Amino acid sequence: MKFDKEDKLFKYAVYATLTAIAIYIAISIMGNIGFIIGKVAKVAGVIMTLLKPLIIALVIAYLFQPATNKIEKFLERKKILKKQDSRRSFSITIVYLTIIGLVIAMICGIYIMIGGQISKNTTISNIIIYITDYLNQNQFSAAAIESKLNSLNIQLPENFNNIVANVVTFVQDYITTSISNLAGSVVAFGSNILSFFISIILSIYLLKDYEYFKELWKKIFYFIFRKGKTGKTINGCAAVINNTFSNYIRGQLLDACIVGILSAIALAIIGIDYAIVIGIISGICNMIPYVGPLVGTVLAAIMGLLSGQPIMILWAIIAMIIVQQIDNNLIAPKIVGDSVGLHPVFTMLAILIGGNVGGLIGMLIAVPLTASIKILVSDWYNKNVDYNK
Repeated sequence: MKFDKEDKLFKYAVYATLTAIAIYIAISIMGNIGFIIGKVAKVAGVIMTLLKPLIIALVIAYLFQPATNKIEKFLERKKILKKQDSRRSFSITIVYLTIIGLVIAMICGIYIMIGGQISKNTTISNIIIYITDYLNQNQFSAAAIESKLNSLNIQLPENFNNIVANVVTFVQDYITTSISNLAGSVVAFGSNILSFFISIILSIYLLKDYEYFKELWKKIFYFIFRKGKTGKTINGCAAVINNTFSNYIRGQLLDACIVGILSAIALAIIGIDYAIVIGIISGICNMIPYVGPLVGTVLAAIMGLLSGQPIMILWAIIAMIIVQQIDNNLIAPKIVGDSVGLHPVFTMLAILIGGNVGGLIGMLIAVPLTASIKILVSDWYNKNVDYNK
């Protein structure tokens, strides 16, 4: 009996000691919470810096894989190359050269068109700075447009010139800020040559040995989750997100190219200045639902107004509306596939929240991400809630 009492006292002592230690640790953590958060954030930043090339490589491989796969299958059907490794390598080379050529051609085309001169000292960063300065200092500037409107001697409503100038300033700031942020990210990343080449090389390996890494991921996933319910749930969520992003983002990229070409052709036919520049901007912005088409239409209308012929405003707006109708009713349904199934109200909310949280990239991924969440929630609701009861 004495032994039982001593045993209980020992347990109480252990519990009391452990409780005191836990309280002391909790108080110490609360007293140094700022220091601990700072250290954790610093470590997380170092880890993200180390993983940044891998993350970028995964994104590149994810976006380029469908194109390389289609080219590889085409080569296999035509029996152009016998070995699979040769077909895969050739497909990757074609995709990378095409993307690099398109980006360089687009940037240099805009640069040359607005008066830039190619020389030995010309770099991508200098080209971006020149384009941004051009938008701020030449015919796109608010002061120049307001002065042009005043010189036209057209009977317009009171304060109309100021309203147009303010709209131009907003669009101009939006474009220049987006270009500057994108260019800053590219230049900052490109300045670290080692990280840049590591990302490119990693993405090439990921594409070349796609099946190997896919099988490796399946083994790791199975090792962690086995055949449990959690693993199946995560697999299902990943499949929904992958399908939604695949159908939306990749389709939107191709759709943007077509809209940009059609916009440039339509504006060139009616005689709008800088039709190619506006077409490129319209195509890029077209990837952002609702907001993108408005930007291209506003720019086209402004350039029509600056031509000195008010009727050109109407023609510019009609041309952009026709392009958008062709895109919405013929091109987008075929390329992008069926709608993501979001109500316009939720689409606009997703774009606004995505823009505030993640800027331009946030606006681009907000709609497919919201659509993925909507599909997952709907599936869960249909399986677990019987609203007929």
